[in-house]
Amino acid sequence: MQTLPQCLRGRKLIFVRTSRQGKWWTSACIALGVLAFAACAAASSETLDAPDGFVPVELTTVGLDPATDSPVVLLRDPESGKVLPIWVGLPEAQAIARTLHGIVMDRPMTHDLFSGVIRRLGASVQEVRVHDLRDDVYHGVILLQPRDRPAAVEVDARPSDALALALRTGAPIFVARPLLEAAPDVDFIAPDAAEQVVQTLGLVVVAPSASLQEEFELPDRRGVVVSRAFGEARDAGLERGDLIVEANGVNPTTPMEFFEAVRGALPGEPVELRYWRKGREHTLTLYPRPLDPGARRPRAGART
Repeated sequence: MQTLPQCLRGRKLIFVRTSRQGKWWTSACIALGVLAFAACAAASSETLDAPDGFVPVELTTVGLDPATDSPVVLLRDPESGKVLPIWVGLPEAQAIARTLHGIVMDRPMTHDLFSGVIRRLGASVQEVRVHDLRDDVYHGVILLQPRDRPAAVEVDARPSDALALALRTGAPIFVARPLLEAAPDVDFIAPDAAEQVVQTLGLVVVAPSASLQEEFELPDRRGVVVSRAFGEARDAGLERGDLIVEANGVNPTTPMEFFEAVRGALPGEPVELRYWRKGREHTLTLYPRPLDPGARRPRAGART
């Protein structure tokens, strides 16, 4: 469950470029408390219908809501461009941000542990859903497919935990269409440029750090670096280490500026990219397409 702040209704979704030092973003992760696998065993074993009335979305980024001083996760439908903000706790925001950055901890954190338990027991995360809003609280479920069992089981979950688990397992994320259509408006402050990470169009992009510049021999110019490519972006030929220097005529200096350029395209319109690789510039066109409900995304730490 995730609470929807009352003060945010009727406000416009604005991406504020000025970042603020947020101790929630850089402090050490606080333990979430172990998620009991017994919940899976106790869950209903009835056969679940296909997600009619649900929209597959991508988890785009994590930032801060200045009105509540709370972390916010943005879920985006690539087909319509609609964005649903989900307010999450500090530990969950850190867990999600680490996964988007591809950071793998030396020892398993809570969601890593839960993912490992599920895998070792022969089960899998089929999908996660944000399915309801009751009393200003978002509700989610995790659909688990146990070994040697034809029917999936449904486990009640806070959306933040479900989203963190989906990123770790590559499970698709769905949002109930009425929730997406009635998404509340919110101001949004991105973290400092060096800590920003955006996932969209089959790309995960970050700022060009010194280590990435050295690893891929990147030139000293403005742009964002592809840390992972999958789906349509990988099919179009984009690779890890490509420096995107233009998106729909905009030279993005941060991942959030890249997201704004992509989000500025009308639904169904192509996105024109210009990127640098190994001393040469290239151009390509990405055609945003609906997410494949059955497709799994790259897991945490996976390089594609």
